[in-house]
Amino acid sequence: MANFLGAYDPIFYAQEALLALEKNLGMASRIHRGYDRTPQQRGSVITIRKPATFVVQDAPGTAQDVTTDQISVALDQWKEVKFSLTDKELTYTGEQIVAEHIRPAAYAIADYIDQTLLAMYKDTPWFTGTAGTTPNSVSAITKARQSLFDNKVPFNDPTALHLVIDGAAESEFLALSAFSQNQGAGGVGVDTQLTGSLGRKFGFEIFANQNVPTHVKGTASTGALLLVGAHVKGASSVALDAGAVTGTLVAGDTFVIAGNTQRYAVTATATAAGNAFAAVQITPKLVQDYADNAVVTVALQNGVRNIAFHRDAYALAVAPLTEMGDGIGARIATVQDPVTGLALRARLWYHGDSSSVKVALDILYGVKTLDPNKASVVLG
Repeated sequence: MANFLGAYDPIFYAQEALLALEKNLGMASRIHRGYDRTPQQRGSVITIRKPATFVVQDAPGTAQDVTTDQISVALDQWKEVKFSLTDKELTYTGEQIVAEHIRPAAYAIADYIDQTLLAMYKDTPWFTGTAGTTPNSVSAITKARQSLFDNKVPFNDPTALHLVIDGAAESEFLALSAFSQNQGAGGVGVDTQLTGSLGRKFGFEIFANQNVPTHVKGTASTGALLLVGAHVKGASSVALDAGAVTGTLVAGDTFVIAGNTQRYAVTATATAAGNAFAAVQITPKLVQDYADNAVVTVALQNGVRNIAFHRDAYALAVAPLTEMGDGIGARIATVQDPVTGLALRARLWYHGDSSSVKVALDILYGVKTLDPNKASVVLG
């Protein structure tokens, strides 16, 4: 019996789950990641470092401090998978428990993190393509590239650009000679026929994801609006009106204000009252001053939100959970990868009423858009 109990040490579960989590990360493996090594709780706010930027000067110039901006991220996502091991299952080997329970639980956690990250399309004001039409040509990719290029997204790191697409877009791309035929893609095209992997093309690592979201637009009766009053650079909300407007603007709807090409994304639902939207929360903050009655053109578009993005567009922050309570009715262990910062906790305890052992895997994390101009939606 002692050997049996030793096989189910919580640190063993946590380590195996962490390996499975890292293997199954989709978006999270392709964006900026930050972490804290101190145990935290849900609602804690931690500071992570944002990648540095520099300014070219006439020589001899002034030395710039090699420091990075500090970004605050709320750890507001505390998620777990909990299951019971019955008397029969407790006779299984440790490897069988890992294969049948721990890895699927870790996959479920990775899948949920993926959904959370893809929902950040709502902070992305830029788009290419046609709403309701699946991308089906090379130009869908090159136009996304141009969108990022025009926004001065860095192209110097070939591993930093990604394009996440849904199954319909993947099906269309796989049928293109540019991806899957020798005359269009050479030997890589033959490999695509064998593996179904689109790989890297036109500077993007292109990957399909089953969690690509579909946007449901606001119900605003018109997208032709005006600013109410003068607005100053740096404002994070705007007031809008029209001769007559009803309905809502929702997170993920986007607009442009006459006088600048910068697009903005709505970040929270705003409901019209008295033919006006009183305070529409936006990202990014206003890039310049705008005059009263400046024309605002809103894009109200349903449909799939594929995303072309640079690694530094979004961030995932993780912190370990406490092991407090270990040995007091439960066995608890937390593990953290020293390289990626990912952390998972495993808890085991006996449940007398059901004569079973309860196992829980949980993670504490938060997500944040670092720079909305480093991503562009590819409509589908």
